[in-house]
Amino acid sequence: MLTELLVRASDSPTLARLVTRNTVSRRLAQRFIAGESVEDGLAAAAAAARVGRTATLDYVGEKVTDVAAAEEAAAVYHACLDGIDAGGLPAGISVKPSQMAVSTEPERCAELLADIAVAAKRIDAHVTIDMEDSEVTETTVGLVERMQAEGHANVGCAVQSYLHRNDDDVARLSAVGASVRLCKGAYAEPPHLAYQDQHEVDASYARASTFLLRHGTYPRFATHDERLIGIIRTEAARLGRGPEDFEFQMLYGVREELQAELVAAGYTVLVYIPFGDNWYAYFMRRLAERPANVAFFARALRGS
Repeated sequence: MLTELLVRASDSPTLARLVTRNTVSRRLAQRFIAGESVEDGLAAAAAAARVGRTATLDYVGEKVTDVAAAEEAAAVYHACLDGIDAGGLPAGISVKPSQMAVSTEPERCAELLADIAVAAKRIDAHVTIDMEDSEVTETTVGLVERMQAEGHANVGCAVQSYLHRNDDDVARLSAVGASVRLCKGAYAEPPHLAYQDQHEVDASYARASTFLLRHGTYPRFATHDERLIGIIRTEAARLGRGPEDFEFQMLYGVREELQAELVAAGYTVLVYIPFGDNWYAYFMRRLAERPANVAFFARALRGS
């Protein structure tokens, strides 16, 4: 219940103003957000590289309806790619379709994503299309299928194991050669669309991970769950897939010791690095995933 309330709170403009103006809550958000500028994101990617990790940069923002704002966001991603190239960083980018105005300007969204994909290919960088709430799930999968059909082989897609449709999405994306980032899911979805029981979510994740190890194009396992990581490692060994055939992904500021352990064991670990000033919705979803931070957050809102 608490998790669902926090996820729903991520859509509240009133709470967003309160949280983003509060000094203490901003400081707590810095645990999960690398900073507000492209330079901040690049610096975090460089820091990850120094400890043997790769990165993907996410310019936080979503639900854009204005074309000009979408084009401005696309320009930030091009600046990220320029910085990745200049710094020789082992990094790519993650883009949300709603940040590219997919709901109001789907064709312009596709054009912007294609332009980003071309720029990323020039520097051998991967582009992951992030998955958002269920209103755009089919649109997002369709966009990635379109990108692949147009020759943008460096464009992959995130999927969410809590959705009932996840098995089909994984199969569709794998069939066109898209690399899949497998997540659990971080939005509040109703029972007819998503599993509500964590055991079912985990079972779906494990099932999809096995499929990806068998049939996927360089699977990307986004999880901090040590039990699932153990399942993936065991399945990979059973199927003859080495550490070079897939990667683990974790969020910036989360489970850094586990990240280090996996790197030491020879696995590729990618850090998902968000940056930008529109960080409220992302922060609330991270808070929902880690309820232990709620008490601190509540004190922040009271100004204590």
